[in-house]
Amino acid sequence: MERKLDIKGRFESDAELRKMVVRRRICYDTEPYYIPDKKGAMVQIGFRLTLYGTLPPGVGDATPDSEEYLEVERDLRRLAESLTFTCDPHHMCAAVAADPATLSYSHERKMRPDVTVHIPVFDQENFGHPVDEKIRNSLQEASELLESVGVQKTRWQG
Repeated sequence: MERKLDIKGRFESDAELRKMVVRRRICYDTEPYYIPDKKGAMVQIGFRLTLYGTLPPGVGDATPDSEEYLEVERDLRRLAESLTFTCDPHHMCAAVAADPATLSYSHERKMRPDVTVHIPVFDQENFGHPVDEKIRNSLQEASELLESVGVQKTRWQG
């Protein structure tokens, strides 16, 4: 049986979620997550999954205090929470962090103004151990769940 995002209490329906994904043109990316070990060497303990959502067309001067920015951030957080409640709770961390009060612009996403939310993926029961197959599987599952509702890898196409 194919797994679905646990949207209960965050979205009224799958249709509402998918409509929001399109409206915000949500995409995601991942990168390694490192910490220093006791000897000072960097050890990859997991990944950071980042969700990007953009402002409505025609809103170019939004700031982190503006209602438009806050609405996009709220939508991204609802999606992130759905993901963390669906995936392995020991690896898909519930701690979700927005980029600190900024809009980001990336050539990969055609310099659109993006609000970003980060989801760390690592072993919460044994913090600090190197990335393993369980952590990789959690990231793979998260990617598949996001793509199943229309979230696109790296940039919005269409």
